[in-house]
Amino acid sequence: MINKLSTEQFISQLYRESSLVSLADFSTWALNLLKRVIHFDAAIWGTGHVSTEQFHTQSTLGVSSDIFIKLKNTLTINPIFQQLLLTEGNAVDMRDVFEDKLFYQSDLYKNCFQPFNIERILSSIHIDNGSGIFTLLTLYRFDRPNGFTEQEKNEQSRLLYHLLSAASHRELLALQENETDDITNKVNSYASAICDNQGIYRCVSPRFIDILTKHLASQAKQRFPFSLDLEKEVTINNLHFSIKQHGDLYRVTVRIQNQLDLLSEREKQVVVGICQGGTFKHIAKDLALSPSTISNHLYRIYNKLDIHTRSELIAIASNSE
Repeated sequence: MINKLSTEQFISQLYRESSLVSLADFSTWALNLLKRVIHFDAAIWGTGHVSTEQFHTQSTLGVSSDIFIKLKNTLTINPIFQQLLLTEGNAVDMRDVFEDKLFYQSDLYKNCFQPFNIERILSSIHIDNGSGIFTLLTLYRFDRPNGFTEQEKNEQSRLLYHLLSAASHRELLALQENETDDITNKVNSYASAICDNQGIYRCVSPRFIDILTKHLASQAKQRFPFSLDLEKEVTINNLHFSIKQHGDLYRVTVRIQNQLDLLSEREKQVVVGICQGGTFKHIAKDLALSPSTISNHLYRIYNKLDIHTRSELIAIASNSE
């Protein structure tokens, strides 16, 4: 038995708890929460870009993700999409645009919805005019006599705004999360972007765009200019990128390559110890090495960086953050 939530309780819980949910799991979590306000048997939450008219992120609850393929293949015979575009932000019931008697005899029903036992459909769409990103939220019921009510249509229309707002906030939090506290790889947390699997930016820091603009001959303003199939760590044109997947989304962090990139991982660990004021003995204990090994590492570090003192090393590390 699902504990029902009022609209106000849903909104409060959505914002209060969204930061506790991982970015990869957010949409599924939010759909489960929405189910406590509006009863439905299945749902989809898909996003894409108006330039491609394809879903770049696909979240489902209670139905196979194959539904997205069916929706794409039947787009030209699905009248609800045109109605959604005309009434953007407002929920549309399939009954509003396709009389039941005709709908249940149609190829649309037989090819797209009947295979998933879908009998009732309540859908809404939002298009961000600035980014061109669209979001489709659709609720399904398997019981034909149990159609969506006018009140439920109004509730979905209202709650779509809050779902998108909470999702945007969760993406912003992910944008600000540091990948590592390693002093040799520390990056200003705002030099990052959240993008979908096609590279379309969902959330991006000004510094991220500034760095790419300065160091790349040309780059798309709304799309990450490289494939997300790259390695997790890659250097291109003097820029070092870290790429981390969060479900259908990716967090891309960039920094300008620096002198410390010449060092091995073990040597970087020694640099961290030096910058924290550690002695050979303390660093050796932390790294389970001997003090003489730490001394040898430091000698090689000095040679690679063409320096001679700890103060020079600390200065380089500070300027590399």
